[in-house]
Amino acid sequence: MTSSYAVYDDGVLRITSTTDPPGLAIAGEIDESTYPGLLSALQRGAGGRAEIHFSLGGLKYCDLAGLRAIVCATGADGCEGSFNGRHGGRRSVVLHEVPPQLITVLRIVGWDSTPGLTLDLRGRGVPPRSVGNVQGSAVV
Repeated sequence: MTSSYAVYDDGVLRITSTTDPPGLAIAGEIDESTYPGLLSALQRGAGGRAEIHFSLGGLKYCDLAGLRAIVCATGADGCEGSFNGRHGGRRSVVLHEVPPQLITVLRIVGWDSTPGLTLDLRGRGVPPRSVGNVQGSAVV
């Protein structure tokens, strides 16, 4: 992913705008103290786009609320205060470089099958599932 500028940086969490593909690179730790900054950056970064990409390769820690905020960028039902834009509140969100522990949590809580969410698992060595939107495996 090609980065352009920092959208949010408090020394614990750094969120950088990316241009190729358009989206955000999220690095550091998402917890109660960085959650408001995450929400603000996600809302600005989504900016009415029909599709947005999030690179999570630099994420060292992410609590459940932070992961839910990332998933809710799809505008899926049940996401109060979600990122409603000009696309009827729905958008395609592609997660790249997802840490294995977050893939596990996504699968346990069932968020890996959220409409509009795609996990790009190419080269991650993660076994495919029979349900969900996964690129780079047997399921698409």
